[in-house]
Amino acid sequence: MAGKQDAWLGLIVGNSRWHWGAFAGHRWLGAWHTSHLSESQVKALEQGHFAPASFQRLGLDPGIWASTAGWNDAGVAHPELWLASVVEQPLGWLADYPALHVMTTAQVPLQNTYATLGVDRALALVGAGETWGWPTLVIDCGTALTYTAGVDQRLIGGAILPGLGLQFRALGEHTDRLPGLAPEENSWPQRWATNTAEAIASGVLHTVLASLCDFITAWKTDWPDGRLVLTGGDSAAIAAYLTHRAPDLARQIKRDPDLGFWGLRACRQRTLKKSTDL
Repeated sequence: MAGKQDAWLGLIVGNSRWHWGAFAGHRWLGAWHTSHLSESQVKALEQGHFAPASFQRLGLDPGIWASTAGWNDAGVAHPELWLASVVEQPLGWLADYPALHVMTTAQVPLQNTYATLGVDRALALVGAGETWGWPTLVIDCGTALTYTAGVDQRLIGGAILPGLGLQFRALGEHTDRLPGLAPEENSWPQRWATNTAEAIASGVLHTVLASLCDFITAWKTDWPDGRLVLTGGDSAAIAAYLTHRAPDLARQIKRDPDLGFWGLRACRQRTLKKSTDL
């Protein structure tokens, strides 16, 4: 097992994008995101030892991490890759990588899980609990909008509905004449709209925000001291909409886009501790 200061990567493969995070031991270096990659792209990254330059050669932007001091100072030939995926393909493509650590829901330090609970939801909940404290409700604003609640590393339960972007796109993709739209953080539609595009925006936003307010109110009723954490690709937009719609509720919410990586880091630390205790 690698030492505490070794370079390592976290990779969370979601429904729409791949989420990458770089660490030097416990220290966070940064995150970046890519679309779903092909097998040949994955093999090219593997051959380049997942160094920033290997991403850049593929035209992928690893963001600020590329210029961050501290990445792989020890010259590790095969940096650890901690992988959690909700789809199967990447697991096969990376199966031969010598420093691969695949995380499943069963391996996440979370009690009371069920067989179909996504590993991304489990990691985000543990990451929120480790970082912000328990009890905690994680609202993941991604392709799906998910509510995941837990107390003392134990899952209480949750809910799933189509995410903000998915709802905006759905009518355009599944009807002949209605437009597909995208959420705009700085745009607030009238409830009683007078054109089709604004009517869609009104319907989606007011319905999603009603759901958010209802779940948040129920959570605070059951757990008055419980934490509320937003994460996911649409979390900035959701936070802005909530501030407009329900400022008192919005002030109680933290936004942390990297919860899944805090969960991966907690899993890695737990594994390291087990290996040193043997």
